[in-house]
Amino acid sequence: MNDRQLRYAIAVWRERSFSRAAEKLGVSQPSLSEQVRLLEDELGFSLFDRSSRGVEASINGRTFLQNADDVVMGMSALKDLARELRGSPGSTIRVGICSGIAHAMVPQIAQVLQAFSTSIRLDLVTTTTRRIHRFVELQRLDVGLFLEGDPKSLPHELKITRLSETDLILLAAPSHPIAAAARPVDLAAINEHPFIANETRIGYGRLVMAMFAAQGLSPNIVADCDNLDSLKLMVASGAGLAVVPRIAAEREIAAGELIALPLRPRRRVALLLIRRNETMPPRVEQCVEHLTQTLTDNGTLTPA
Repeated sequence: MNDRQLRYAIAVWRERSFSRAAEKLGVSQPSLSEQVRLLEDELGFSLFDRSSRGVEASINGRTFLQNADDVVMGMSALKDLARELRGSPGSTIRVGICSGIAHAMVPQIAQVLQAFSTSIRLDLVTTTTRRIHRFVELQRLDVGLFLEGDPKSLPHELKITRLSETDLILLAAPSHPIAAAARPVDLAAINEHPFIANETRIGYGRLVMAMFAAQGLSPNIVADCDNLDSLKLMVASGAGLAVVPRIAAEREIAAGELIALPLRPRRRVALLLIRRNETMPPRVEQCVEHLTQTLTDNGTLTPA
């Protein structure tokens, strides 16, 4: 078992495809497949279930890969520490982004780095809200970007900055009966259908559950996804409805793959930036301030 095998397996897990993982890593698919096979041989169990619909982590594989992801992240943090101890503190900024909003955030972050006068390397991690909280607390990330949820669930010892906002919307497959609605949909109407949730105990998913509870409703949850990409696939397959931040599904809505309906009453959520209270190395501190200001000024999450 080695670092390369773990990285290859994690890429397959995230991409749900050997070919896409190989393309993303810039390696040949046979080479990637061979390394994953060698890892599985050593482990004594299959990491993935393969079918005509794609590649999904097996039950054992999911547990292993979640922990492997932590190990690879830890190795990256150790390399950064070694680099700083060699005399280049603050040469890297480590940013975590909630997976559902990465497509909106990454271009903004790239612009900030291009405009930043001092050379600094970006280590970018796309993961769940829960892990962003934990990695910032453990100093494995400098800052995290995610969507707001229940304020009580936010780590009190960390500094939180409220940035731009986006509407919560009802997401449905084009073939779903509710997709034909010509007016805003209330929660009671949603409550009559199967519901796809996202991290109900943290982040915006917890906020959605609180919205239902405030009206004495309990949605018929048929799936709880730990990331918005999986949630959108579930909705597109017709498995149920979901309430999501609009920015998380803009591409699918524009392509006609999913239908967005406004909620009644209207509810907005904010993009939050989270960081530790203590001062970071000067170059990292300056970059974080620049990023915060840029995302606030641009109103990144506010649809035109």
